[in-house]
Amino acid sequence: MTYLKYLFSPIEPYFKDFYQPLDSEHKIYYEISGNPDGIPVVYIHGGPGGGTSPVCRRFFDPKKYKIILIDQRGCGQSKPSMLMKNNTTDFLVEDMEAIRKLLGIDKWVLFGGSWGTTLSLCYAIKYPNNVAAMVLRGIYLNRQSDIDWLFQEGASYMRPKEFAKFIEPLGLHERQNIVDSYFERMNFGDEETKKAALAAWCEWECALISMKKIKIDVFKDFKSTAEISYIENYYFKNKGFMPENYILDNVERIKHIPTHIIHGEYDLDCRPSGAYELHQKLPNSSLWMLTNTAHTQREWKIAKKLVEIMQKLEV
Repeated sequence: MTYLKYLFSPIEPYFKDFYQPLDSEHKIYYEISGNPDGIPVVYIHGGPGGGTSPVCRRFFDPKKYKIILIDQRGCGQSKPSMLMKNNTTDFLVEDMEAIRKLLGIDKWVLFGGSWGTTLSLCYAIKYPNNVAAMVLRGIYLNRQSDIDWLFQEGASYMRPKEFAKFIEPLGLHERQNIVDSYFERMNFGDEETKKAALAAWCEWECALISMKKIKIDVFKDFKSTAEISYIENYYFKNKGFMPENYILDNVERIKHIPTHIIHGEYDLDCRPSGAYELHQKLPNSSLWMLTNTAHTQREWKIAKKLVEIMQKLEV
């Protein structure tokens, strides 16, 4: 069953621009579509490094919402591609806040998936009074155990064949810290080694996001492959640029914000336990654990539930 049947019809943005912070090479792409006088909602993409795409606009009723899409530093239509100078979680949070002010928005709805939930929660913790509500799909809390699950031991048990391919290029000593070993290859290998590492990282991630094993040609749009692989690896090597357990340790600041949590019970990319832990800490939250469902917003049950929530949302 295709997820697209649950979404709204394609629309085009009525405004596009770049926000350039002072003393920075980064130019952050953002766009606006939908109703100029509607409820402001910002789509916060995953990865980090995933970027947005036209389908992201379609989760929202264009008559009800003022839809803002932002490509985070170094990816999508933001420039330069894969620039990691001044590229940390704090910078991404401040970019969001600067764009909110630029657009004259009082409060907005945060709509994030995967890493987008991490960034949404970090933004809300920093600026709780600027958030009307949160709709979060595929909770990722960015603890060391979450990183290890993805790239060291955990998901490896669920996709053993794909994991074997992922670590095949690494020597035995390199396998002791896979994230660091891939960082070395992506940054200090020859061009062939770098390209192979970027492709292998993306293929492993793609093996975890869907109930059905999907074949993706990572070389078809290698710019996107390179961005998500390189930026993800850079962030995860640096522990997401936040202290251990930062989100759960600071949820007291956001407990008043209406929060809607959607998670697939067979999500191999982001553990369902994280969604449950967050829900337990947020008294003003609702949790939908969807059966026979994995990670991506392209899972039909996830797409359907996201649209349902946005249709009913009142702020």
